[in-house]
Amino acid sequence: MLRDPVHRLSHLDGMRGIAILLVLLFHAYARWPDHVPFGADFAEVFIFKTGFVGVNLFFLISGFVILMTLEKCASFGIFFTKRWLRLFPAMLVCSAIVFATAPLFPERPAGLPAARDLLPGLTFIDPAIWQKVIGGSQGSLEGAFWSLYVEMKFYVVFGILYFAIGRSWAIGALCAIFLFGLAIPALTALIPDLAFTSRPLEQMFGILGAEYYGWFAGGAMFYRYFSDKKLGWLMGGLGVSLLSAGMMVEPSSKVAAMLIVALFAVSMVSRTVQNLLSARWLLFAGFVSYPLYLLHENLLVAGMVKLGVAVPGLPALLYPIFPAFCLFGLAWLVASYLEPVVKRGLQEGLEAIGELRPNPKA
Repeated sequence: MLRDPVHRLSHLDGMRGIAILLVLLFHAYARWPDHVPFGADFAEVFIFKTGFVGVNLFFLISGFVILMTLEKCASFGIFFTKRWLRLFPAMLVCSAIVFATAPLFPERPAGLPAARDLLPGLTFIDPAIWQKVIGGSQGSLEGAFWSLYVEMKFYVVFGILYFAIGRSWAIGALCAIFLFGLAIPALTALIPDLAFTSRPLEQMFGILGAEYYGWFAGGAMFYRYFSDKKLGWLMGGLGVSLLSAGMMVEPSSKVAAMLIVALFAVSMVSRTVQNLLSARWLLFAGFVSYPLYLLHENLLVAGMVKLGVAVPGLPALLYPIFPAFCLFGLAWLVASYLEPVVKRGLQEGLEAIGELRPNPKA
């Protein structure tokens, strides 16, 4: 077993690199057959059509990282501020880039965004909730932002549970939310008379995104194994993650999800796998993964469409390469320069606000 935390966190960055590459392949080759130059030619290729499981890998990583972060925080307020400062600067920068460049890319699958479509991403609140609050038709700047809305709910729920009942019980509560979220629709289908009483619960678990909590719980259990070296936590993480993978609809998706679970679990104990995941190209992909995730979908597909018009004879597999290369460069610029500047400004602003607050002990 490995005991070098720096090495292990390095391999986690490599895992982020795999996650973003899978999502990128899915959106480039399988998600938009009606838009891309090669149509549905690659839509049934296993690694392309199941690439969306990269998001589930991100959820596993989040469960791991969030528990690690919580253990370094003295209160929910400190934890939530740290997470907001981690997510908001890149979201602000990338939202500005996407919104400003949208008129230059009429080929965007999502079409031209409205100003109000900025609201869900900048607040990390589901568009459906905003639609109920302010009315009208509420869109999201990028479809890929859906996972951020789920993550933010998880941060709030897990953070409150952690400080209220402790880490082990909080992980158990995540498992319970996941299992109840699965059980209620199944019971309603078996016993139709329960529909009236179970529907509010079903809606509540749906709002929470309970179907994804197994991934978060699995990641948290893997972290417990990382910190405590107790085999039970590794087995628990493997079990709940595989159960989550088994909930995928398509057989190919189940297989792909189980493969990423296996990779994550093996990386907990294998130095060889950790070394492979610490390759520089994967670490670079992991470093830019968050801004790249925020930027890529519509700009990637629109860029491919433009390239298809400009160079119609290009081999089909090559169409995503140049737009993806440009997006990697843009994401690197955001991660290396723009995001840190915004983050420093926000931190200074928060510190100034803290200094202006009256001291109750004075």
